[in-house]
Amino acid sequence: MRKSFPIKYEWDIVSIRSEVRELAKEYGFNDLDQSRIVQSVSELARNVVHHAEEGVVHIEKVEEGEKTGMRIVVQDCGPGIADVDEVIRKSESPAVSDGFGFKHVRELMDEFSIRDNEGKGTYVEVYKWLSRSGTYTEQ
Repeated sequence: MRKSFPIKYEWDIVSIRSEVRELAKEYGFNDLDQSRIVQSVSELARNVVHHAEEGVVHIEKVEEGEKTGMRIVVQDCGPGIADVDEVIRKSESPAVSDGFGFKHVRELMDEFSIRDNEGKGTYVEVYKWLSRSGTYTEQ
């Protein structure tokens, strides 16, 4: 089942954090991974509020082969990112703060992808996986 949460204002992030933590707990993630997931969603939602003004977070439980986890998609209605590769490159530099949120999310989650929707917003997709026993697996 997919859940969606609109993002328009800073205070939306607070309620989304609570909802995401409950879903992560329900899906079987331990406290540490719940925190990683919540922090990632916070970073991505904050980007929406600051750069795009509105968007949506979609969350769903996923199964791929023997893997079970959480898929999170954050899509905004902003101007998009003119050069996604450049923002990702800049995020790797300790001297530049642009894109730092993306770097942080990539470190916290197991999979990360981002794409520009041709001037109609940005689409970020991340995954966090459980091990077969329902605990975090280092990748």
